Amino acid sequence: MAAGAEFAQVNASRGRGFSVSLEKGAIETSQQRESSGVSLKAYYRGGVGTTSVNALDWERIEEAARAATALAKQSDPDPDFAALPDPEPLPEVEGLFDERIAGLATSQVIQWALAATDEALAAVPEAIISGGASFSVGDSALATSTGVRVCTPHSGLGCYIRAVVRRGDSVGTWFEHSYGRTIDDFRPEGIGKVAAEGALEYLDARDIPSGDYPLVLGPQAGDSIYYAIAGQANAEDVQRKRSYLIGKRGQAIAPAILTITDDPLIPRGMSSSRCDSDGVPRRPLTIVEDGVLLTYLHNAYTAHKAGEANTGHAAGDGIGPTNVNVRLGSRPAKELIAEIEDGLYLASGGPSPDGTTGDFSTTVDFGFKIEKGEIAYPIRNAALGGSFLEFLQGLDAISSDYRDEPGVRMPTMRFRSVRLAGSG
Repeated sequence: MAAGAEFAQVNASRGRGFSVSLEKGAIETSQQRESSGVSLKAYYRGGVGTTSVNALDWERIEEAARAATALAKQSDPDPDFAALPDPEPLPEVEGLFDERIAGLATSQVIQWALAATDEALAAVPEAIISGGASFSVGDSALATSTGVRVCTPHSGLGCYIRAVVRRGDSVGTWFEHSYGRTIDDFRPEGIGKVAAEGALEYLDARDIPSGDYPLVLGPQAGDSIYYAIAGQANAEDVQRKRSYLIGKRGQAIAPAILTITDDPLIPRGMSSSRCDSDGVPRRPLTIVEDGVLLTYLHNAYTAHKAGEANTGHAAGDGIGPTNVNVRLGSRPAKELIAEIEDGLYLASGGPSPDGTTGDFSTTVDFGFKIEKGEIAYPIRNAALGGSFLEFLQGLDAISSDYRDEPGVRMPTMRFRSVRLAGSG
């Protein structure tokens, strides 16, 4: 501000962590790291200048502040920028930091990775295992010239295993993971076994004919649907005419069984936080209710430009959702599959639409054929395609059971029809 900025925002952070990576069942690398830094934004007549420093060094920070202000003064004025947000009381969110993670020994992280590898090889001795484990702790601070003052500690840990099995010309692969912001939510036991046994299920994949098939998306594929909607209900993309949800607010974009919420206040959620990157308080938001798109996600800039309420979804220099969930159905996934005579099941990698057009073309890497109500065999050399909004209209069931991860419940979703390009 002393250099002439009209508004200023500064983020500072510091953290440390440790990671170990696996390749072919053995430790490939291990890395202990510490980091700190400051990012600065200066505003002048709506123009913005950004600089950063990768250390907590006051002389370098002062120099960066002056440079950011100079850049802001050289930038084109932006009449749509009004001001940075004023401070507001912030909600409390449980489980963003676990002191026990801060005290972890690196040997414990290595042990988690090796134990998961041993599990995989015990289940399938010829499996080729890769993956790793890690933990991180730190804190971040935000201050603005309008009076926002926030300091937040954070922690996290995870373990990921990928298994590949080769038998003759057939190759099967699968993966499993466990993540958590607290030790209580981190459950690495069993992930190696799941990955290895899952890889076996993808052996001897077959070609199938092109056609229109009913489609069931398993939990790790179904989340692509509601995150695709939440991600493109983005006011910045709408205002810049690059979202397939332009003009859809207040309209039904899916059947009435679909309700999508974004809740950043879920205790211990992987995407939970007290405020967004502008310092605006987080709050739960219903994005889609009974199939109707209710709102777009805003940061301070887009909210002012649109003359609408700020939803508190600033994410760095853009906008992003947090913990996205869908309303559960009344029947388990097994029943939804049992009603399909001839269809497809995707365990991972659901339709991923182009953000602007809404069209999608997705390779089927983890798919199965459904025959007479049962998952029959894995498929290969196939791809899904079509219009995402048209595809959404075929949603006819969401399961009552789900995969549970910190902050999100991931159910199975069923659609009446999808176009598949096969080679059988």
